[in-house]
Amino acid sequence: MRFSEERIARLAEGIVEALSKRKDLITLTGSRERLELDIEDFFIEDGNIERQISEEAAAKIKTYSRPIQEGSSEWDMLFAKHKEEIAARRGYVLG
Repeated sequence: MRFSEERIARLAEGIVEALSKRKDLITLTGSRERLELDIEDFFIEDGNIERQISEEAAAKIKTYSRPIQEGSSEWDMLFAKHKEEIAARRGYVLG
């Protein structure tokens, strides 16, 4: 799922806030802002990886000898199958 930059920033802020309340779980050392930026970077990179996997899956379908209509149930089934295979090959877990 793709999030806007604003949504990612709010999620990162919420995660840091929740972690800061769990003294038994984690001790925050350093800047909260730096941690929020690191979490934002993680979300952005994760989204980029999933986008690349989706693009690769779509490109694979386009190599079929018979054209398959994008958005059709056949396309959706093949897209999901190829996306899972590509993700597994990369060691990436789709959410």
